[in-house]
Parts: sequence; structure tokens; C-alpha cells
Amino acid sequence: MWYDALEVAKYIISVCTQQGKPISNLKLQKVLYFVWVDFYKMTGRKLFLDDICAWQLGPVVPIVYYEYCPYAGRPISRCVNAEVETCDKERIDQILESYMDIPACELVDRSHVEGSPWDIIYQNGKGNRDVIPFSLIIDKEVS
Repeated sequence: MWYDALEVAKYIISVCTQQGKPISNLKLQKVLYFVWVDFYKMTGRKLFLDDICAWQLGPVVPIVYYEYCPYAGRPISRCVNAEVETCDKERIDQILESYMDIPACELVDRSHVEGSPWDIIYQNGKGNRDVIPFSLIIDKEVS
């Protein structure tokens, strides 16, 4: 089973808000990417199937970006009920612990490492907004 990326984003936003650490759209994008990667490492399952694209500031899930772009750089602070199973919430919580206190700019840097899936697709702007295939993410981040 997999989720809609917007549901995962809602869950992440709610957890961050409840812990008094509201998240910006930029950081949400990076956290979504790293949560996807770490969830796959943990379970062998894709957390969501929505496209992850190579944008200038790193991996972005466009459907989530456009949902929260009205916040601009401000924190998104909403507590909403997300449709995520309890066992997966526990896994996501565990993963979030390792990213929640890392500044967005550092997460951007981590996603921009030479040879990363983002770097391979983005190619100094030639691949701006192109989809990063899940197979590439798995090959470079998981294997």
C-alpha cells in the first residue's frame, strides 16, 4: 500500500506543528524526499507514487509544493487528520526525528550532493523540473 503525497505531507506538517517546530514549504519538500528514501530503506515499499522532480533547490513533489506555496517561506502550522496507518505513522515519526531539527538549507545541501539523483537529473539546470525516476532514487540512495 502507498499513500497520496499530500496525505504524507499533512501528517509531517501536523507532527512538526504538534512538536512546536512548524515547517516551511522548502523544508517540507526536502523532508518528504528523505522520508520517502528512508521509508523505502525500512520497508522496501514506496511511501507514495506522486512524482518527485528536480527543481533548483532540490527534490520537489509538485502537487505538495503547489498546495502549500501560498505560505511562501513562512512556517506551515496546521494540525489536520491525515489518512496514514498507525504502523506507518510510527515509521514516519522515527524518520522525522532525524530530520526535524536540521535547517532547510542543510537539507538542500544534502540533496545536492554530486552524483545524487537530483544532481543526475538536474544537470546544472538542463533537467530543471524533470521527474527523478524512483528507480534512480532507489539505485543511488538505497542500494
